[in-house]
Amino acid sequence: MWPMPSQPAIRGFACRVLLDGARALPADKQQRVLSRVPPQTLALFESAPRMGWVPIEESMKLTEPLHAVLGTPGFRQFLAAQADRMASYPLLQTFFDGAVRLLGLTPQALLKWSTYAWDQAFRDCGRLVYQSLGESDEGRRVEMRLEEVPPILLLEGTFAQALAGAFEMFLHRCNRKGRVELQHVGSQATRFVYDVSWE
Repeated sequence: MWPMPSQPAIRGFACRVLLDGARALPADKQQRVLSRVPPQTLALFESAPRMGWVPIEESMKLTEPLHAVLGTPGFRQFLAAQADRMASYPLLQTFFDGAVRLLGLTPQALLKWSTYAWDQAFRDCGRLVYQSLGESDEGRRVEMRLEEVPPILLLEGTFAQALAGAFEMFLHRCNRKGRVELQHVGSQATRFVYDVSWE
């Protein structure tokens, strides 16, 4: 038999963080979100090994209801808070601690090193790329790109907004005011492009 091709996947610990965050929502929103998630998906999140892989389509059965119920600004805020918890997980904390030791607690250090952390938390979900856009009178700018995005992640815009929330978390961690703008790159695009700027 030929080996099965790998499929887009996310670590079990990340799914559990998202589920715990959903359960911590105010009761009305929690009920509206979780009532849309299949019971077998909830059971999978609870039983998956923390370092195991969960198919990304299963995680989307939670993130899409979260996006629908919270709206885009609320969903980004929610994801920023959960990404902060994920970044404290030992596997990812190592990368961010290394970035801070080498470069200081700056958005560009965390964003740059997130490209390495990405491959630890996601599998076959695209390639994260960092590119500095330099300094201006208003502050600094970085372009973050997720390239080779698999088709499943292009649906509904949920994954693109989740990633924007993660980038906003890096600004919060560094106590910087800034913006994360998702660039529209066309309906046939297979990448997400973000303009991240801060004072």
